[in-house]
Parts: sequence; structure tokens; C-alpha cells
Amino acid sequence: LIEPGPAELRYMTGQDAKVLARRAITIVAAAVTLEAPPEEIAGASVPVTWTGPNNPADYITIVPKGTPDGGYNRYLPTAKGSPLAVDAPIDPGPAEIRYMSGQGARVLARQPILAVAPKVTLHAPARAPAGSIVTIEWTGPKNSGDYLTIVPKSARDGASLQTAPAARGSPSKLGGPAAPGACEVRYMSGQGNRVLARADIELVAAP
Repeated sequence: LIEPGPAELRYMTGQDAKVLARRAITIVAAAVTLEAPPEEIAGASVPVTWTGPNNPADYITIVPKGTPDGGYNRYLPTAKGSPLAVDAPIDPGPAEIRYMSGQGARVLARQPILAVAPKVTLHAPARAPAGSIVTIEWTGPKNSGDYLTIVPKSARDGASLQTAPAARGSPSKLGGPAAPGACEVRYMSGQGNRVLARADIELVAAP
């Protein structure tokens, strides 16, 4: 049972589900603690030190504050031990670290944390030949899965052509679209595929 309180152990028959024996037992609330930094960059991995029951399928997640109990974002099972590196929400703002029960998805403990907006800069040439390799200097959070891409300015957010993982560091070398026209260099989040920064670049026809 996940709810604390008086309960019974029962021996049941497979035929007719009759109780052949019973014994009283008290279910006590689990002692759970969570420790983490008070704030972290949105989308970054947060080191969470915890203690708890580590029951089957228990997990830790970080969700925007106000998320209904039972809701979750990216998560890690407590079976992986303590500490855990759990991804913060991609949207900046107040959030909560939650220890969740595998049974019933109950919140057994919660800890506030602030997800702060990352600072991202992009420095690219104003013009470059279409289809050429463009060198881009940048700063950014380098969160898991972040990448850079060059796409037509009209491309929807989330679209990508060639990509350069942010994990490789700055500068990044990227091939731009083959067709001339107005384009954008975009720094993309690995979580949620969001555009965190953009810079204009004009691709021109090769002479």
C-alpha cells in the first residue's frame, strides 16, 4: 500500500477469494529527503541527492511549479542511486524537484528550484556563399542534446538541416543551405527542440 495507516496482511484462496488468515499491520510514511542547488539553468542537469524508500519504479523528476501531482517531466529511477542528474524544465521559472512513488505516482517529497534562462550568443558572418561551410562562434549552456543549425529564415522553429552538437564546443562549422537567400543560424535546445538564440546570415550565389 502507498497510503500510511492501519492495514491487514491477508492469505487469500485462489478459489472464491476467501480470507483464510489475516494479521494487522501499520503502514508508516516513508522518510524522504531531497537536496539540490536552489537554481539551475533551464534544461540543464541538476545534481539531486536523495534518501527514500527506493521502492520498485520510484523516480525523481523536475517539473514547473503548479504541475498537478502525478505529472512529470524528464525523470530518472531511484534504482540508479544517489545522487541523480535530473534535467530541469526547458522553460525558465519556478519549478519543483519531486520524489515520486512508482505505485500510484504520489509525490513523497518536493523541493523548490528556480530554472533560469540560459545566456546564448551567436557570432556569424553577415554573408556567406550558399552551400559553403560557415564558422560560428557562440556561447551557451551546452545542455544535453543542444545543437546549432543554419536554416532558411522562413523555416519553422524546430526545423534543421545540417547540425553541429554544442557538446563539441565553439566555434562550430556548419554547412548552410544550398539555395541563396535570407537564413538564420539557430542555437537549439536538446530538450523540447526550442530556439534559444538566432542570428541572421545572408547566403549568396557563388560567383
